[in-house]
Amino acid sequence: MQTFFKTTRLAMRLSQREMAERMGITRGAYIKLEKGETRVVTDSVLAFCDATGASLTEVISESYPERCEGLLREDENLRERFDALRNEYEDRLDRKNEEIAGKDKLIESYQQTIRIQEQMLGMLQRRSDKKD
Repeated sequence: MQTFFKTTRLAMRLSQREMAERMGITRGAYIKLEKGETRVVTDSVLAFCDATGASLTEVISESYPERCEGLLREDENLRERFDALRNEYEDRLDRKNEEIAGKDKLIESYQQTIRIQEQMLGMLQRRSDKKD
């Protein structure tokens, strides 16, 4: 994560002091974040999510509602779209499995027909051999 902090700061052409000011922390605290000497609070938030089953979006939205307006709603919309896509996929998969089952039955029927024809052919050949 510290690499992300540094590359983002450099891409924005900010000094460590300017980034610290924007974040509302001291330059020393920012330097520790950038060097990886301080564990980012995100680790605690992710551990909380794992322990409670809450999504990261829910935690952030509930913790900072004024800054995250609509974020949770977007997450719900994505979840609904994902569920719809998963249901559509499962329906298509069920239809394909039904098609396969139908074709398996057709193949089985053809195999049975071939066995019957082979038996009839064998009987006809034996009759023919007896007449000779």
